[in-house]
Amino acid sequence: MNIKSQQAKNSFLFIFIYLCSLSLQPAFATQSKEVITTDIWAATATVFKLVGEKAVNNVKLNWMQREDADLYRIYRDGNCIGEAKGNTYDDYNLKADKTFTYHVEAFKEGKKIATSASQQATTFTPNGETKVYDNLNGKYITKESAQKPQGMKIGELYFSYKMENVEKEVDGQTLKGWLATESFSPTGLNGSWSTSRELAFYPNVKFEGIAFRYNAKTGKVVLSAHYEDQSGYVAAKIYLAQITPKGELEVGTMERPLGYDSRDQSLFIDDDGTAYLLSATNMNRDINIYKLDPSWTKPVLLVNTICKGLHRETPAIIKKDGEYYFFSSKASGWYPSQTMYTSAADLGGEWTPMREIGNNSTFDAQFNRISTVGKTCGVWSYHWGAQRKYKTPAGNFPRISIAAFNKGYASMDYYRYLEFSDKYGIIPVQNGKNLTLNVPVTAAVPGARGIKADCITDGACTESSTYFQKSSNAATGSPYMFTIDMQKEAVISEINLSTRLVNGSEAAYKYTIEGSRDGKSYKMLVDGKLNWQVGFLILNIEDPSLYRYLRLRVYGVVNVHKNNSAMWADGIYEFAAYGKPQ
Repeated sequence: MNIKSQQAKNSFLFIFIYLCSLSLQPAFATQSKEVITTDIWAATATVFKLVGEKAVNNVKLNWMQREDADLYRIYRDGNCIGEAKGNTYDDYNLKADKTFTYHVEAFKEGKKIATSASQQATTFTPNGETKVYDNLNGKYITKESAQKPQGMKIGELYFSYKMENVEKEVDGQTLKGWLATESFSPTGLNGSWSTSRELAFYPNVKFEGIAFRYNAKTGKVVLSAHYEDQSGYVAAKIYLAQITPKGELEVGTMERPLGYDSRDQSLFIDDDGTAYLLSATNMNRDINIYKLDPSWTKPVLLVNTICKGLHRETPAIIKKDGEYYFFSSKASGWYPSQTMYTSAADLGGEWTPMREIGNNSTFDAQFNRISTVGKTCGVWSYHWGAQRKYKTPAGNFPRISIAAFNKGYASMDYYRYLEFSDKYGIIPVQNGKNLTLNVPVTAAVPGARGIKADCITDGACTESSTYFQKSSNAATGSPYMFTIDMQKEAVISEINLSTRLVNGSEAAYKYTIEGSRDGKSYKMLVDGKLNWQVGFLILNIEDPSLYRYLRLRVYGVVNVHKNNSAMWADGIYEFAAYGKPQ
């Protein structure tokens, strides 16, 4: 993106990262399928609950699609429980408080060609208080009955640190710059915090990607940021400092790390307490991994250079079961992009080629960070709705996904609601059963390259997954239509529509969705003929009627920047309806 957009984005991200850091201190255009790149083919299993139910007694299975497979069979405790054409499967209504073992087998023309590494999933019935987060608008829909402490607990006190862009009087002059402050509290509760104490003030400069981390070995708080001069975007320095609680701020580094330019950055702390700096370098083309000294404020060794030439943003690493996973986003301005990851057994060793995760638009967001919350892993991506030409109703907010890992493979799923629990971590809540996964679909027009319409219900919607595009031989000048047979009647609560993105020429779909019990008489459920949202739509359905058939009509595809037809960007990845079957 351009410099101005990058600077604006990072100023928004500082506010977002800071607010999240206070509340999350742990008590977490092709048509080919993704290619398997290692000898280990693995599946992940994530437990979740359904809206309105108490038990977390459902399991979502994910696996990497294979180019050499046309069907997958899913096994629970050695017994086949279903088949799928895509890369996901939901197993519902399991017995609570029990552990199940899952694996997947891949087939080609009826012959088994591979068996995945297995993974266990344990169902449970939660108790205690939770905060419920709505991924539609980024708001909590429940209130805590009691206030909870905020900030970092260090010794007997809670500490809060800020780095803010302010105006300050210095020697009779009003200067604009960045002010670092500290406050503390005996309880961490509102109304108990001390007056903020100034730690440092930097006039006429810019800081981006600001974060605070506690170094238990030194007993100090580390402040990290990308540093730039007031004008331009070429200084490309790293800022690392340590703060003694109730004491001084000491700058360790305010220069290019080991001489390399540095922009988007973050810190990763390994299990042994060793810290590493992840930094976009070579004019944002590559990612460098540096080892830091024990104070976490000085780079001492370039450990590795990864993602060479890929222009990845917001670097982040998480470690699970001895494996390192590196996540990043694609530079795409304010619009969504495909999150990608790579994994390795050694930070300085060989990393897998980049792999897609989640869906092609990261559920209409851009990856920002991944954190461990209890025993679960949450992925915070940012929906930049207020910055787009056609603003989305909820504006800017984090959209949170759930990640799972198994032997170098990672998966990431959208759920409408998330329950945050001190005891369990993040509990994903699906807005009903997936009513359309692997069900039949018919299209009124042929698909390009012979692609069949049932690809929109196979559950696979990463950027390289198969999508349905209207054939050039299809009729023009009129809407084209899909009919989805859910095979049983159901009350529908939510519909998700995933469509193709071409970064820089983002396109919005003009559409309608109708429902029917008999496949003949239809009722309007969603009128999206004036839609300007791109990539991933979360559509509330409030009609309590029963439906078996759903009909999707596409009236056109329009470039959101130029308002002209963009049928060349046509492509529907996935149509998913959730609800309660009869």
